[in-house]
Amino acid sequence: MVCNFLYRIGLILLLIYPLSSYTASIQGTLTLSESEQLAINNSPELHQIEANAHALEEEAVAKGQFSDPQLIVGAANVPTNSFSFTQDDMTMINVGLQQAFPRGRSLTAKSKQTKALAKGQQRKWQEQEAMLLRNVRETWLDLYYWIGARKVIHENRFLYKQLLKAAESQYSANKGNQSDVLQVQVELSRLNDQIAQIEQRIDVLRAQLGRWIGMDNASRSLPHILPHWPKPLPFDLMKSKLQQHPLLKVDDANIEASRAEVAYAKEQYKPGWMLDVGYSVRQGRMANGQSRSNFVGAQATVDLPIFPGNRQNRELEASFLRLEAAQLDQAAHYKDLLKELDSQYAIWRSLSKRVNLYRSQLIPEAKQNAKAATLAYQNAAIDLTTVLRAYSNELVIRLERLQIQVERTKTRAALLYLEGIT
Repeated sequence: MVCNFLYRIGLILLLIYPLSSYTASIQGTLTLSESEQLAINNSPELHQIEANAHALEEEAVAKGQFSDPQLIVGAANVPTNSFSFTQDDMTMINVGLQQAFPRGRSLTAKSKQTKALAKGQQRKWQEQEAMLLRNVRETWLDLYYWIGARKVIHENRFLYKQLLKAAESQYSANKGNQSDVLQVQVELSRLNDQIAQIEQRIDVLRAQLGRWIGMDNASRSLPHILPHWPKPLPFDLMKSKLQQHPLLKVDDANIEASRAEVAYAKEQYKPGWMLDVGYSVRQGRMANGQSRSNFVGAQATVDLPIFPGNRQNRELEASFLRLEAAQLDQAAHYKDLLKELDSQYAIWRSLSKRVNLYRSQLIPEAKQNAKAATLAYQNAAIDLTTVLRAYSNELVIRLERLQIQVERTKTRAALLYLEGIT
């Protein structure tokens, strides 16, 4: 009976280890690169930012133009006793044009401000694309982990079912005790509960991924290998390139827009003016029989900004404060990015060491421990509980290795975001 039990264990291990190598065909699977492309193509947020950028570009041109001239048409000095246009000499019909000219170069400043805001939207698109890819990558990798975890738990459950049969056989032959059977049954129930929890996590992650790529695509199977990216750049080089991050480029555009706002506020100290030209037609004839002459006129209206204390001065001060706020916003963003770079790079180094440790030591040691436990059980040196613990420990270590591999890949995705790579 013991020999049959050991033969079954050996057969199970031969079946499990090839399964854990993840060599299944990836035909029809949802790769990470495909998920990224689908997310970019289907993102309403990116399309919205693109539309805003185009709108601001059009608006920048419009804000650099003079206001439309105004046509003035009217009648003047019409006598109320007859409403005749020929009775009095001063009765006339007026036609004129009026054009306003803004203060100084305020139109240029306003146009520059809007162009800077348009540039900010373009750079925001790049930043949002990088953030979207990071979110998609992390969600895809989380889904990959839990699908892999479910596979490991299923393998563990398959092993325990075989152990349960062996324990029941030995108990029936009076070579074992009932506690061994009950213990294996409890472990199987726990594994079933773990699988149910994992299925719930998988459903939640598929729903999250479906937000970006659609549920039909999110429901597809994943490949059995992790994506591979080049190793990150040296830390000092990444730190020096951090200034080129899309988020800081957005801040650059906002600062440029704030500077244009300051320039606009300074132009408000200069006078604006308005030009009127008109032509007046008189009807009827004078006493000597000659036609009454027509009139032409022109006038200019000029602003007098001689009381700037509560308007121009305060508007200028407000624009300076908004410029300072934009600069401080950029400084805060840089500190946040630098802090994340420090932490993510440290995590990357630590996880890389742990991956090597699991590959070179923990996995081989766990396998050796399971084989040794089997041999000891064969020689009646240990009980079934110890064998169960040894094989369970081996599968747990495999699960931990998968988790570390996925976490390291997620950390690399975070570093790609910090590098501004899409």
